[in-house]
This record gives sequence, C-alpha cells and structure tokens, in this order.
Amino acid sequence: MFAAETAVQAHHDPYAEQRARDFRRLRFAPKLEREFLLHMRADQRTSTMVCIVTALGIWLAFIALDLTRLNTLRELSAGHRDVEFAMALRVSTFAAIVALLYALLAHRLPRAYHRLSMLVLTLIGMTSAFIANMYKLRDLPQADLAQLVIIAAVFLPVGLTFYQSLGIALFIAVLTTVLGLVMLDEIHMLEHFRLSVLLFFAVFVSAVGAYLREYAQRDQFLLRRILHNHAMSDALTGIDNRRSFEQHAAIALLQGRRDRVGVVFAVLDIDHFKKYNDRYGHQAGDQALGRVAAAIASCLRRPMDMVGRIGGEEFAIVLYGADTEQARRMLDSVARAVADLAIPHEASDTADCVSVSIGAASFDGSETLEQLYRRADLMLYESKRTGRNRLTLC
Repeated sequence: MFAAETAVQAHHDPYAEQRARDFRRLRFAPKLEREFLLHMRADQRTSTMVCIVTALGIWLAFIALDLTRLNTLRELSAGHRDVEFAMALRVSTFAAIVALLYALLAHRLPRAYHRLSMLVLTLIGMTSAFIANMYKLRDLPQADLAQLVIIAAVFLPVGLTFYQSLGIALFIAVLTTVLGLVMLDEIHMLEHFRLSVLLFFAVFVSAVGAYLREYAQRDQFLLRRILHNHAMSDALTGIDNRRSFEQHAAIALLQGRRDRVGVVFAVLDIDHFKKYNDRYGHQAGDQALGRVAAAIASCLRRPMDMVGRIGGEEFAIVLYGADTEQARRMLDSVARAVADLAIPHEASDTADCVSVSIGAASFDGSETLEQLYRRADLMLYESKRTGRNRLTLC
C-alpha cells in the first residue's frame, strides 16, 4: 500500500520523480535543472561575495609584492615585454574581480554572475602561472603552492556547478603545464614537472570533494521541494490544499486591488457525495475526487487562476482578471468538464452521473478573503437550494 502511494506521489511530483531516477551525473530534467541552478546561484551569492572580497585583498597584496620584488617601473622602462604582459594580466584580473564584486553588491546580473566568476578564476590562474614562471627565470622567490591553492579555490561555492569548476581547474592545470614548457629553461624543468603532477592530483582530490558536495546539495534541494509540495498540496487529489490555496487567494486579492482587475472566488461542491460513498465505497469516492480535481484543473490555464481542495468534497477556485461574464463561461466549462467524466452516480437525486454545484462571488475591491468566501458560500447554498448541478454567481 505504501509503495503504491509513493509511486502515485512520484508521478504527480517532479521532484520525487527525479529523486527516484537518481542523478549521479549531477543533472536533472531540463526544467528542474534550470530551477536548481537559479536556486543554487542565489543561495551562493553571499559565499561568492566573501570569496571575492578575500581574493581582492590577496590580489592587492600580490600587486604590492610585484612592485617591490620586480622593481616594476625600471623593468617597464627597460622595455621588458614579459613584465608589461604580467602587469596587464594583473590589472585585467583586478578589474574583473571588482566588476564581479560590484555585480554582487548592486544585485546586477542576478542569474549570470557565475559567468563573471568563471572569468575571474580563469584570469587568476592564468596570471599566477605566468608570473610564477617569470619569477623563476629571474631567480626571484616565488611559491608554487599558490597554484595548488588556486586549484582548490576553483571548487569553492561561488555559483559554479561541479562541471564548470572541473573545467576551469583542468584548464588552469593544463595552461600552467604548457606555459612552463614554453617559458622555462632546462634548469627549472624537473621542478616544473613535479608541480604539474601535483596540480593534476589537486584537481582530482578537489573534484571528488566538490562532486560529493554538489550531490548532497542537489539531494537536499529535491527533499526540500518534496516536503514543501507535501505541505502545500492535497495528498489525495494532487492539487493545492487549503493552506496553499488561501495563501494564493490572498495574494490574488491584493494584486487585484492594486491593479484594479476583476477577481472571482468560487466554491464548488460535488452533489450527493455522501450517497456516492455509501453506494460505491470510499475507495471509489477517492478516485472520483481525484478525477474531478483533475477536470477542474484542466480548465484553468491562466497563470493566476487556481483550484484547491478545501474540504472533503469541496473545492475552491480563484479566477484572476475575469469579469462576471468571463467567470460564468469559465465556471460553466468546469461544470461541463466534470459532467463529461461521466462517472456513474445512481444514488444521486440530481443526475445519473457525478455533478457539481457552484457558488461564486466577484471581488468588490475592498472585502477580505473571509468575507468573499462567505458570499461565495451563500451562492453555493443557493445553487443547492434551487436543485443543485448549477452555478449561482453574484
């Protein structure tokens, strides 16, 4: 029984379905992947900012060291092209770091700051590799461990996926290796070979940790969405539950009041549903509820329209941006969609098949959700009093 229920939930819940399929390749279905990336990058904005501020301070310290150790002004005046190129790399990287920090502080590029992160990390790796080789050729003190630190930093939470970080880390390791082969003499070649091996080993170790972190992050993302769906949706029908519906309806009224557009609130009740359960059994009643809910939902295609189950056989509908006539047409189509299901109901005093009674009220622009619901409920009572299987709208 539990397994069957879980399978039904997975069918209606894309997050549960994705978790059941697994994601060892760190990829979701396209729509979920986009949602996860937006969530992940928004979640990592603060950590990215911390990393960038730290990088900015370290980079300024490196520039100060270059000015003292290289005697930069004299080297530039002597026309040393490698120093000119090194300083150009330093300045370009500094500009990229500042641009990324500005984008984060000013909330610019909210969905694309990861591209700047990729650029900054690539420039840091490239600049550090070139300047380290330049120091070696001048027999100046330099730290090869800095490249290892940069490889590890690539996998920090700065809005990048595992594959993006891995690509940048491999690029830095390969570039460092190639630059050494091109720039260094034979005296430094053995030392360079050892450094290259260490860099690729650092890529491997860091990548393992990053893979495990992102896998756990994706799993947590799915679990949170699943729990949220369970909390906000009706377990039997799969549509929104009362709490979720009331939150949406309250927002719709506020939006409608601000935009001065029509909002219609409707309450729908399945006719003689107790008799249906008594005649066909509660399992058949549950199935009928699910089919009716799906039929109602199929008629609501506009973004702000919504249906929720608010009681045993009672549903509520919000129609946003609809006047009285539009609402009447849409609610009539809901009633027809339920009738078209042709669910036999021999115990009904109203029709041979399952039918619905609907009461609806147009938002007057000032009343509360509770007041609007009370008016719609009175209209539902009127529909039942006058014979059921009908719509009453005021």
